[in-house]
Amino acid sequence: MKQTLTSQDICVMVSQTITGLARFVHDGLCDELEAVRLARAGYSLIASGCTSSATFPGNTLASYLASGQQTDGGWSDVEETLWCLGYLSAFGNSYQSELSRGIEWLESVQLPSGAWGRSNRDRPRIPITASVAIFAPTTIGDAGLRWLAKQWEADLSGPTQLTYKGAFFLLAQAHSRASRDNDLVNRTVTYLTSEQEEDGGFGPWKGHPAGSDPWSTGVTLWGLSKVKDLVSRRTIEQALSWLQSTQLPNGLWPYHYLDDGTAMALTGISSVLTVPRGQ
Repeated sequence: MKQTLTSQDICVMVSQTITGLARFVHDGLCDELEAVRLARAGYSLIASGCTSSATFPGNTLASYLASGQQTDGGWSDVEETLWCLGYLSAFGNSYQSELSRGIEWLESVQLPSGAWGRSNRDRPRIPITASVAIFAPTTIGDAGLRWLAKQWEADLSGPTQLTYKGAFFLLAQAHSRASRDNDLVNRTVTYLTSEQEEDGGFGPWKGHPAGSDPWSTGVTLWGLSKVKDLVSRRTIEQALSWLQSTQLPNGLWPYHYLDDGTAMALTGISSVLTVPRGQ
């Protein structure tokens, strides 16, 4: 596996990914796929700087997602609602009504702890609560942010840690009201760096039977991008090298759902391209 990527290598990888995901969105609209899959792919395309209607049907996707909003303001569950809101928010005031109704629904299913699960009958979860901080930042309050830090602290100190939970914690630290617990952030970065597999990728944890995967690698890169001054060039470049070496000819990555792993990989790649390369 190549350990050092050139700018051209990265440009080719991103271009192939955009082409593959744009094709997925186009075909998914024709097949009327679940909103969460299309919104996730669309969000990653926008995050990569892809906004041209000639590249993928962005406005058509927005209209499709808006039409699937339920009468109570949400989509099928909290996760799908958040991805749909994240995508629609890229269109400014065009979907203000849908955004406002979605936020009201999120507030109605918030758990007593201030956090969120997949529904108001689920237990609170780090990835879901952090996603609220990312996609609906005005909705989460101090209680939810405190819960997030406290729960991740407990997980990090416990017998089992999961890389994606640490990454989501770091993503939520970009929220304007996050506690800025530098010690916990530093320990999280140290933990994530230590979990990198020998091949350069990330899995749910180091040594996971399935090995590195594009979703875990993408979300870890996304999380580390929020604390880029603490991240080494080597960590980033090894992860990018692993992604480049495992990309399929169609621009996607092998995963349970190809679009799921690919969307997260593209979001992670796009988010770390600004990490200083001289460390």
